[in-house]
Amino acid sequence: MPAGALFRKGDDWSVFLVAAGRAERRPVSLQRRSGRFAAVSSGLAVGDRVIVYPSDRIFDGVRVAAR
Repeated sequence: MPAGALFRKGDDWSVFLVAAGRAERRPVSLQRRSGRFAAVSSGLAVGDRVIVYPSDRIFDGVRVAAR
């Protein structure tokens, strides 16, 4: 997945995914990470849509739309 979707929540890595038109914070475990991409070992399923470069206006439960 794009490394730009990752952010820290405490000591853990998280992403925001889109579920039913809303942002949902999801903790993830990483296998490895490079400058542009990250390999996720748990926390996401194939086909999950993540928000890349989430701003401070994105939080759990906020309504989102694809652009």
